[in-house]
Amino acid sequence: MEKSPENRQSQSDRVRTRAWFLDWLPALVALALLSLIAELGLFGSAGSWKLFWSLLNLAPGLWIVRAVIRSLRRADEYQRRCQLEALAIGFGVLIMAIYAVGLLQAAGVGDLRQLVQISFIGSILIWIAALLYKTPRTR
Repeated sequence: MEKSPENRQSQSDRVRTRAWFLDWLPALVALALLSLIAELGLFGSAGSWKLFWSLLNLAPGLWIVRAVIRSLRRADEYQRRCQLEALAIGFGVLIMAIYAVGLLQAAGVGDLRQLVQISFIGSILIWIAALLYKTPRTR
């Protein structure tokens, strides 16, 4: 069955979607690998290597900033509005998650490092889910 003309993406939409995916994929893979390495304790816990591995997590973070800027530059006005709404939702989730982490730390529950990482990753996933939820309704 063919899609109706209202639901098909234009060539430029497909190019933008592919570019968006290619911008984000290396950062997400790097974050997953670095998290796995940290959780398994493969990098060691002593000396200057600990500092190196800890700061290495900044590279995927900076790559994400690059990906967001590039995707916003490629977007039209409506897509920028959807992105702003999704960013606002993701930021709200992050603020509430960090607030909850602070309350848990005050009560002596949980590990701060893990809770902050979970909050960060969760807020990014919520941001992406909100964006994906918002945009298909117009296709």
